[in-house]
Amino acid sequence: MKRSIVITVILSILLFSGICIIENAAAKARPSFMSDHSSSSIYALAGEFRTVFANLLWIKADIYHHEFLLKNGDWSQNKEMTGLLQIITMLDPHFEEAYEVGAYIYAYGYKDSKRALDYLRKGIAANPDAWELYRIAALLYAWHLREPDKALPYAIEALKRCNDDFYRKTIMRMLKSIQRNMNETKADRSSQKNSNINLQ
Repeated sequence: MKRSIVITVILSILLFSGICIIENAAAKARPSFMSDHSSSSIYALAGEFRTVFANLLWIKADIYHHEFLLKNGDWSQNKEMTGLLQIITMLDPHFEEAYEVGAYIYAYGYKDSKRALDYLRKGIAANPDAWELYRIAALLYAWHLREPDKALPYAIEALKRCNDDFYRKTIMRMLKSIQRNMNETKADRSSQKNSNINLQ
């Protein structure tokens, strides 16, 4: 199974490199009379191919993921999948699901919240309206890193962008919980400060 993932990743990198070369060649070969807003059909086709290939890799990742689940019930331990997810998001930066799954694997599989947040920020930059990416970032800051003040802006952004009633309610509960944690943290700091003053 690992061997097939490695082969898929190597072939994907080669294909990605080839697509980039075609895109650059098409951009350079564009006649000078064409405006900046118009692009050649080859350039557009290469872009479409990247999206299609990202979707095909996602299907491969999904199959691999389910094979992994048959052996190990904790899907966040499927660390080999991160290479495939990275290629998917390189090919199609708007592939939100790949950022979501990758962030969970980094946070829970690798126990690396910083790396998970870096990956989420990359996803948010490419998909500024992806409320789920904001929600996951808020969760990581609030419960993994115990930094409710950093979680709050992400929770607010998730709520602003979410149109689903069910998820809006869950995000509102999360937002209230983060605000409660912030108030408790401030109260704890204030009481510690007062006890330090009394000791002196």
